[in-house]
Order: sequence, then structure tokens, then C-alpha cells
Amino acid sequence: MYEELALFELAIWIGLPAWIANATPVLGGGGRPIDGGRYFRDGRRLLGNGKTIRGFIVGIIFGTLTGVGQFLIAPYLRPLLALYVTVTPEMDYVLFMQIPVAILMSFGALTGDVVGSFIKRRVGVESGDPSPVMDQLGFIIMALIFVAPIFEPGPIFVAILITATFFIHWLSNAIGYVLGVKKHPW
Repeated sequence: MYEELALFELAIWIGLPAWIANATPVLGGGGRPIDGGRYFRDGRRLLGNGKTIRGFIVGIIFGTLTGVGQFLIAPYLRPLLALYVTVTPEMDYVLFMQIPVAILMSFGALTGDVVGSFIKRRVGVESGDPSPVMDQLGFIIMALIFVAPIFEPGPIFVAILITATFFIHWLSNAIGYVLGVKKHPW
């Protein structure tokens, strides 16, 4: 039981920079849209007003700062982890991920969100309207793709991370809606 809990915790650990990067662009408070207000010939926006340069930068900063914090506290967490499980080399690899991993996870998450928005506009989904799989998983999958050249967590970590992301993303959006930070609960 403790082994499974440790795997879950470390999978969450991997996703923190991407999750924080994906959640914090709203703190940027708007600004110039990434698409510059441009439209396709069919009259639909490339991305929409919700994807801004300032929000993208804020997301990368907060995601990276999360990774810096993880890097600094990892040496203190390892003894705690070792109290209830035998720490494997794979667990150490995940726990001690480096700062460039956080930067790439952050940049990948936000790029995934922008790509998802672009695809949604192309298939006729309006800005702010739900697109279940794209909204919940696009950012984390792109984050994992961006980081793959320098960081390869085991398949069990990836599977847990993707599953947890689906549910945690939905829950965090619902909470943001209740708090008045988000316009929609998705």
C-alpha cells in the first residue's frame, strides 16, 4: 500500500510545474492576445482573447518557480519518503528532477494549452466552451513531450500523472468557478 502511495505522490510531484503553469496565467490579468486578434478567412479567431502573452509568461514563471522549490526541498523529502518505502533509483530520479525539467514542463503545458485552443477554434468550439479531453489532458501530454529529451519518468508515473490530471484539472476548474476566478466550471 505504501509503495502505491509513493508512486502516486511522485507522479503528482512530476506534474506540479505543468499544473501550476497551466493554472496561473489568469493571474496575468489579460493583456495582448497571443494571436494579436487575428482571424482565419472563415471569420474565426486563431486563439481568442483568453490566451495572452502576459498570461503565457506568468505561467512559465510560476511553473518554473514551482520547479525551483521542488529542487530545493527534494533533499529534505527523500528521508521522509524512505521512512515508509524502499526508495528505488527510479523514485530518486523523479524526486530529484532538475530545474530545466520544470522549465520545459511549464513551457510544454502552456504550448499544449495554446495548441488545444487553436484546434478547438478550427473545429468550431468557441473560446471558453468545453472540450473535455483537450482541456484536461492536452497540456500535460504536451508537457511530457517537451520534457522527454531530458527526463523520462517510468510508464507507471506517466499513467498515474495523466489519470490524476484528468480529475484534478476538472476539480480545480470547478473550484476556480466557485471562487469567481473562472467564467466556466470546466
